[in-house]
Amino acid sequence: MKGELYKLNEDLIIFMHIPKTGGTTLNSIFRRQYEENQFYNHLLPDEMKSKYMELNELDKNNIKAVAGHYFYGIHAIFSRPFSYFTMLRDPVDRVVSLYYYYQSKPAVFPKFKDMTFEEFINKHSEAHNCQTKMIAGLSEPTIDLAKENLRTFSVIGLNERFDESLILMQKALGWNTLEYERLNITKKRPLKSKLSKEFISLIEDNNQLDIELYQYAQELFEQQLQNGLEKKDS
Repeated sequence: MKGELYKLNEDLIIFMHIPKTGGTTLNSIFRRQYEENQFYNHLLPDEMKSKYMELNELDKNNIKAVAGHYFYGIHAIFSRPFSYFTMLRDPVDRVVSLYYYYQSKPAVFPKFKDMTFEEFINKHSEAHNCQTKMIAGLSEPTIDLAKENLRTFSVIGLNERFDESLILMQKALGWNTLEYERLNITKKRPLKSKLSKEFISLIEDNNQLDIELYQYAQELFEQQLQNGLEKKDS
């Protein structure tokens, strides 16, 4: 990660939205920092690329911000200087939230309607080291590559420390306002403290890389806070 927080000027700012990390709320704040024609958001990478290639040069040059559920590497579409930021979450909490989110929307996600929690953890790819996959940019990730990429991010936020993360992003990215309301919250889900040890162990066994990456992200987060305090006091 870069040595101190700074305001980015010409870089294309890319928000890597990892599912169920508070990203919908964060994206609403991110979007408000730009004019409509400056913000580019397509859910599927192939759709993003095809739509981008259809734009004229003026519209391409107007784009300043990109957001979506993209793996690291999406910047290659744009052929411009870039900088990523993201929000991570405790891997056990993220998987639990994801499962109950899918369960709460059977019309949108019908294949999860009758899937048990154990089946979800064992079979669904998003329940297996999803954060590491996205940051490494690979469906079969390595932790070293994920850490290497993460160090290049302009800001790394933590869902569990959401407001502190927003302040860091405001300083680093020059945001004007941080007003928000929580969006896309998974309701009727058990707290981590209420889960059985067996289920927690099952999630942990399937997310060893994410656990290691999250611990590393916590270290980087503390460094960001320290750098921000030093800058404030100087």
